[in-house]
Amino acid sequence: MMSLNIERLARIAAIVTALMLTLGSTATLVSSADADDRSHSSATGFFGLDEDDRPIVDRNGIMLVFDGAITPETVSNDTFEVWLDQHTRGAVVEVQVDGAYVFLRLRDELASNAMPVIQIAEGQEIEDLAGNSTDRRKLGPVRIADGIMPQLTVILSGGSGVGTGNEGADRLTNDSIEIHITSDEPLQGAPRVVVVCKGLRWTENIDASEFEHDIDDFIANRNGPFAQKPGEPKGTSYTCGYDPDSDGIDAPFELTEDIANSRPGDRWEYSWSNRVGPMTALRDGELAVVVYGRDRSRYQLYGETVSNWSTGTSAFDLDSRFESGRMVRKGRVYPSDGTVVREKRPFVLIEFLEISTVSLKSVMFDGVEIKDEFERVAGNEFVFWPLSMNRGEHEVEVEVTDSARNSLKFDFSFTSTSRGDFVIPLVAGWNAISLPADPIDPATESVFTDPAIETVIEWDSSHAGSPWAIATRNDSTWRSLANFRELTEIRTGSGYWVKCSGYTQQPVSLRPTTPLRPPPEPTARFEKGWRFVGVIDGNGNQTENHFGTVLVNSTGDPIRATEYLGNYEVALTWDPIDGRYIAVSPNETIIIGQGIWVYYGPI
Repeated sequence: MMSLNIERLARIAAIVTALMLTLGSTATLVSSADADDRSHSSATGFFGLDEDDRPIVDRNGIMLVFDGAITPETVSNDTFEVWLDQHTRGAVVEVQVDGAYVFLRLRDELASNAMPVIQIAEGQEIEDLAGNSTDRRKLGPVRIADGIMPQLTVILSGGSGVGTGNEGADRLTNDSIEIHITSDEPLQGAPRVVVVCKGLRWTENIDASEFEHDIDDFIANRNGPFAQKPGEPKGTSYTCGYDPDSDGIDAPFELTEDIANSRPGDRWEYSWSNRVGPMTALRDGELAVVVYGRDRSRYQLYGETVSNWSTGTSAFDLDSRFESGRMVRKGRVYPSDGTVVREKRPFVLIEFLEISTVSLKSVMFDGVEIKDEFERVAGNEFVFWPLSMNRGEHEVEVEVTDSARNSLKFDFSFTSTSRGDFVIPLVAGWNAISLPADPIDPATESVFTDPAIETVIEWDSSHAGSPWAIATRNDSTWRSLANFRELTEIRTGSGYWVKCSGYTQQPVSLRPTTPLRPPPEPTARFEKGWRFVGVIDGNGNQTENHFGTVLVNSTGDPIRATEYLGNYEVALTWDPIDGRYIAVSPNETIIIGQGIWVYYGPI
């Protein structure tokens, strides 16, 4: 009777023990392995031991710890059943036995919060080195502790960046940025947030030796199983490579750590803005966002009760000012401020030393907006190369922004001593134009050099023969047509039809002296009929890049049609865009570069 009671009590104890192992959230197969400093719970997230007998992190692995060394030959891929949940089994694809440790590698990666149930498969048993065996009945199902670190994801937004890639709102800002954090499992409290320079450094003294650390060590110090909040030793002195007084010694930097704000669904947010103060403010450059927190698991590792801490990182550029603002007057523009240039066709160059992309917001050249005339040639280098530039002093006013929305305004001036060309803008099709002064080289092929110009026609009714003179381009050679006068020279005072195959600009060097032909007096009389006249600058001061400007007299007053053309019946200009004639009223101003058809009545 006594033995029956003992056997019954033993069976009840075994059932209770199995039940306790099944229900315990961090139950282990044994209490410990060897010495206290090597005692481990059975846990997910490890496979194999390194050379220091430390478990190797592996998200496909499960570490089982027994109270004695296991005979390797008794363990195979089929020895254990792994239940990920009530209905799903994990497939074991590799096993490894190392003393009291049995490692299982699963085909699929375990979830960060996985706590699978392990049991010996039906018909399988394992033995220790002494020959003692354990099977499914002796060792019931055991729930394995969560030894896998959570996966934290950090996404940035809301910066001031207006570009793409590294210059977008998620990678560039001049002041603040939004930090969004997600976790693939619940955390124990909100994660910590640290924004720090990428050049973070500190020195640690260990056993009278100094070890230099950087941002990678900072991240590693917060990633893994820890018994308490991880980090550097108290009193650690950091630097960021900032040397404000240029004494060769980096100034100390003080870390700022904040707690993210919780949002539904394992999400957190934090709005970062730069701190003030000599030791806490971050300077322009690449910054690192380091987020770290722990999950809710607890288990034994190296004799300590630990939790899984994990880091999430991201990076962005802080660009809080226009770095090249003070460089503009140190040769970053051409011509340099206050200089004199003697080139016939000087160009204007503006270069910025910004890391981010610079955009021209406005460039005023002698009061005229020319922003769209600049070409970006390399990086943040812009060039404007006009076909002609007037002699005299020129002022350039520049307003720019970078991709972080920092702005800069500055101006510079220079003096040009070389005479500029007269530039004729031509559209595709027929154009009615004229020159305000005689060309230095009047030959037709010397005046109209652009290969897009196909035909030039002059009308002069005073000739006894044909009033039409025509020159056409055949490849690079000009020739005349039968039954028409030969057009060999271009002169002031006459209008010209110019046919062009495309949009182009034709520069022409004009004589700087007063034109030989003065404009007609208001009382001048012409013979009855049509004339095709040009606009002459009688003062000689509108013969450079003045196409399209109003003709003025010696006092600067606009000259009107009735003053310039005299008593005419009809005056017409040609609109090459719309392809139509436009009547000129007597009170309208005369425009430099126009060719005007005028009809005079009888005397």
